[in-house]
Amino acid sequence: MKSIPIQRRASFLVAILSLCSLPAYAQETEQRLEEIVVESTGLGQTLSNQLQPVTVLSGDDLDMKVNSSLGDTLALEPGITSSSFGPGAGRPVIRGLDGGRIRVLENGVGSNDLSASSPDHAVTIDSSLVDKIEVVRGPASLLYGASAVGGIVNTFDNRIPEYLPDAPASGTAEARGDSASKTRTGLMSVTAPVGNFALHVDALASKSDDYHIPGYARTGELRATDPIDYPEPQGTLSWSETQTDVLTGGGSYIFDRGYIGASYNDYKTIYGVPNGEPDITINAHRRRADFRAGIRDTGEFIESGTVRAGYVDYQHTEFEGEEAGTNFMNHGLDSRVDLKHKEVGGIQGTWGAQFQGNDVDAEGIEAFQPPSTTGVYSLFALEEVAATDGLTLQVGLRYDWNEVNTDGFDDLTDQDNLTRRYDLLSESVGATFDVTEDYSLVWSTAYTQRAPNAQELFADGPHVATGAYEIGDASLNTEQSLGTDIALKKTEGTLRGSVGGFYNRFWNFISANPTGATEDDLPVYQFENVPADFWGFESQVAYYLEDSVSREVSFDYQPDYVWACNRDTHEYLPRIPPLRMKFGANYYHEDLFRVRLELQQVFAQDKVAPNETTTDGYSMLNLYLSKDLTYQGRTYELFVRGSNLLSEKVRNHVSYIKDVAPLPGASAMAGIRVRF
Repeated sequence: MKSIPIQRRASFLVAILSLCSLPAYAQETEQRLEEIVVESTGLGQTLSNQLQPVTVLSGDDLDMKVNSSLGDTLALEPGITSSSFGPGAGRPVIRGLDGGRIRVLENGVGSNDLSASSPDHAVTIDSSLVDKIEVVRGPASLLYGASAVGGIVNTFDNRIPEYLPDAPASGTAEARGDSASKTRTGLMSVTAPVGNFALHVDALASKSDDYHIPGYARTGELRATDPIDYPEPQGTLSWSETQTDVLTGGGSYIFDRGYIGASYNDYKTIYGVPNGEPDITINAHRRRADFRAGIRDTGEFIESGTVRAGYVDYQHTEFEGEEAGTNFMNHGLDSRVDLKHKEVGGIQGTWGAQFQGNDVDAEGIEAFQPPSTTGVYSLFALEEVAATDGLTLQVGLRYDWNEVNTDGFDDLTDQDNLTRRYDLLSESVGATFDVTEDYSLVWSTAYTQRAPNAQELFADGPHVATGAYEIGDASLNTEQSLGTDIALKKTEGTLRGSVGGFYNRFWNFISANPTGATEDDLPVYQFENVPADFWGFESQVAYYLEDSVSREVSFDYQPDYVWACNRDTHEYLPRIPPLRMKFGANYYHEDLFRVRLELQQVFAQDKVAPNETTTDGYSMLNLYLSKDLTYQGRTYELFVRGSNLLSEKVRNHVSYIKDVAPLPGASAMAGIRVRF
């Protein structure tokens, strides 16, 4: 086993010592302890009581971090990076795991776009219209799919209201602009009661130009060894423009102990693909219909229940200049029933059933996988028991029956009518132990089975986004993993946070590996089962000098690291994020302003896979400032965000296009927001 560099060990040690020191010197104040309820774990508990590693963004914290894609919005959170395929496409990467191993949800059901199949496909969720984002790892992720071995990202909005609003109309309106890309964004969200009905509408329009970068887009090595027949992009990143339009209407009927409602969302986006090829854009359109009904406080054994369903009609066309190339389509349905039973003998839990279905098709010269249908039928349960006053135990179980079918390509008769079926059983256990009044030790272990998807089974064609000719393997075995998390948490006092580590051992990890051959001038990659190990740590520690409803002064420190390799060959796996450290300082006074200054140090990544290039480190300095102003009885928030203020050349090692598309240089975003 390769040794761990000293800076990795030192950063983890600093986090542990920070959490275990200084409490005796804490200044006593009236603490502002927010009771954030985590909805994704199925038990309706607060953030401080979670057995799983959970990240929640909402309110001011979410407002500070909203970005052009869901991945970029979450990119500064512990253990999370973005796939960064330009500003139009960025999917969350958790602990080095991406694609189908991360489930992206809207109000508990799948987004059902095609972002998991390729990094240049956009996540069709706009973070600006989201009220809360929850990221969950560990046993609770089994509630949403065995494929979510890396975790889930669950976004929440108010498109189907669950309660009648108190005011005649409530909502948000916002306008903002950004200097690096000349982004212009306007949005509006309104919810209003009409008798026993609650109606909702939201809309967004956003447009940006090619964004500013310091120096050349391509690395010096590429410029020297791979000349191009058009001017080297410099100063701005060509083909990084975006345009997005969103319109949603929804509503629900509210009764004493529940609700029933529906919504319809129309999402359109056109964005450039800055992968080094000239003038490539994607035009995507998603239509989504959601239904949700819930009942609560029944007084019966089944205390509450929710029925959810989301149907998506998605398509996008990839253009080279004005010429339409490949067209991708997906019709997807995700539906589920969640039933929470009342506490009996100290035991509380959630049971449920789920159906997921997708019909994917592609037409054109870059249709790298044949038409396919996937159906998954699932049963799941999560139970938690307070064994003693200081010990809580949790057990999760999930069964999936999975079928993947294809008719094959027209010219590949040997693939016709291929069907693969998988029976999957996943289990999890977890515990939290209150070491002292302020400290708790949290542990969870999950054994999961993931069926290979249609792309991994049946791909046979050029995949330009990944720069590879991909070949699937219809005989792939089920991917199995055993993952363990352990963390020390402190949720009260002036020193708060968590320090944790994780280990994930994979059998039959599905990876696309180079064969050494070429096809269509692209290197051939074959999907194979390999043994793999992932381990690392992620911590978040904050020290509060003052923390009250009206004032806050605090400092925080957040390191994270992932190490991953093939157990057989001892070679590193590709696109694994390097060691990162983030230092932050916050000041808030309700009569003055809110300000946050943060410095993220990302170290160089030289632990690379075969045929993968190394990536330099960088320092990212960011600033956020907001001020509330009252005019005619209404409060307006003015805000400014400065990103990459040192104008560093930032290349994200996780990105497929890092060597041709650095992240934006120094930028300033300013706007005004009103809540009513």
